Amino acid sequence: MKNVLIIGKDSYIGEHLQSWLAQYPDTIHSEIVSPLNGAWKQADFSQFDAVVDFAGIAHVNTLSEELKPLFYSVNRDLTAELGAHAKEAGVRHFVIFSSMNVYGEMCSGVTDRTKTAPTNFYGDSKLQGDLALFAMEDEAFHVSCIRPPFVYGNGCRGNYNKVAKMAKKLPVFPDYPNQKSMIYVDNLCEFVRLTVENELYGILTPQNRELVSTATLVQAIAAANGKSVCLTKAFNWSVPLLIKTVGAARKAFGDDCYDLALSDYFDFAYCVVSFEESIRRTENASR
Repeated sequence: MKNVLIIGKDSYIGEHLQSWLAQYPDTIHSEIVSPLNGAWKQADFSQFDAVVDFAGIAHVNTLSEELKPLFYSVNRDLTAELGAHAKEAGVRHFVIFSSMNVYGEMCSGVTDRTKTAPTNFYGDSKLQGDLALFAMEDEAFHVSCIRPPFVYGNGCRGNYNKVAKMAKKLPVFPDYPNQKSMIYVDNLCEFVRLTVENELYGILTPQNRELVSTATLVQAIAAANGKSVCLTKAFNWSVPLLIKTVGAARKAFGDDCYDLALSDYFDFAYCVVSFEESIRRTENASR
């Protein structure tokens, strides 16, 4: 039996993870606390084998300079404080949720987990938090640093909702062959469960079994809503120019992915829901 403390009360993935782990009462017991206002200090860390930390500020649409101190205060300093507190309490396994952004805002194919290249202070603040934790490692304290790509699922905030709006309204969409890494929230939670139970340490980069293009995602969302979208290559000549000049186009059509070989943990057994089924579940639950 593993006793797990989740630092992420009221967070999307944190709450989802606790519900997921509740399906395995014979092997895992979990509790959840808030990272806000020092509420986590009320928990007795010494009672837990592992801590899963979701404390952090996520990427926002506009990274203004005045936000920079706050990002470092939470993503770096609070992360280090939580890790030190857990280590002092005798916790053997600390799981930190980091970000793919440590490799850059848009990654045209990550093939080496160790080659980080953050392009803004969000990515750098997450990287600094990761490094602070790895500096604490010893024989009695181990770190798992999960750097997920695009996470989606019913109720998840982020770019998925923007794509879904387009899929439900547009009759035509560019059939542009970009590549995106994604992970459905159930698959991510199963990955965390397997990581804790098998004591998998180091830098971890899970994703769904397949890379997808934005066109494929749009088509799948439309189909889940009983609609059809005509994919066309007629506009593909203009997409590279738009990627270079328009931020929204870069996010929509730029490559942002891990090499699939970097995600083959447990023979992909953590991917318990297929891409097509995950889209159907997300869309059906949102109605």
